[in-house]
Amino acid sequence: MSSTSATLDTLASPAAPRRSLVARTVAVTALDAATRDAAFALFRSSYEGTSRERFEHDLAEKQHIILLRDRADGALKGFSTVLVRAIESPRGRATMVFSGDTVIDRAYWGQKQLQLAFARLLATLKLRAPARPLYWFLISKGYRTYLLLANAFPRAVPRVEVDDDPALRAMLDVVASERFGDRYDVTRGVVRYDTPHERVRDGIAPVTAEALDNRHVRFFVERNPDHAAGVELACLADVRMRDLARVVLRICTVRARRALGGGARAR
Repeated sequence: MSSTSATLDTLASPAAPRRSLVARTVAVTALDAATRDAAFALFRSSYEGTSRERFEHDLAEKQHIILLRDRADGALKGFSTVLVRAIESPRGRATMVFSGDTVIDRAYWGQKQLQLAFARLLATLKLRAPARPLYWFLISKGYRTYLLLANAFPRAVPRVEVDDDPALRAMLDVVASERFGDRYDVTRGVVRYDTPHERVRDGIAPVTAEALDNRHVRFFVERNPDHAAGVELACLADVRMRDLARVVLRICTVRARRALGGGARAR
């Protein structure tokens, strides 16, 4: 999930007017030309080294795309592409979800519609085959995208202060090597591209001293010191319904607290 960090806990400035997003997951084949153009423009605004050809190639292999639009005017303000496929795992036949290009307009950072839409998609896949393991395969050049995995899924690799689960690590090495070939450094657990590749634009999501107060951020930077150059940390999470339920509950609780706080200030 190459992200400008818009998927997580950064809040918009209190002085800025609150803008609201609405999420919708659609088939990639249903996208019209205008939406494709808007998605690429949004992606290019946050990433250097982008290519329309590479963008379209990434899009073409995915089945789903989560579209985030401004609730008021319908303008596209974010998206995330998703690939779903069956794989063999040590626990038998399994489903793997791979996150592709992801970005959100900076003015909308801190909202949770993307997390909720992604959680709904994962829950739908899990409910369709409850006995089948479900895994989320993620590569990240931005620490906030990594935080989404670290905060939501305790059964994941890599994680701070926890030894890698051998079975999950072995699975990650297999799926990453299968997808990226020798661009995947199995020793470091990162993907290094041998041709120019996009990277987050300077100033979009800097690793500040405040950010480094978070142990997961420190861990991400330690494991992927070249993230600013476009190197991606490979991650794999074992997705369980209890984890998805906890994510949704946490988001709803935060929203309720904010609403109550806003009401108190208004009075």
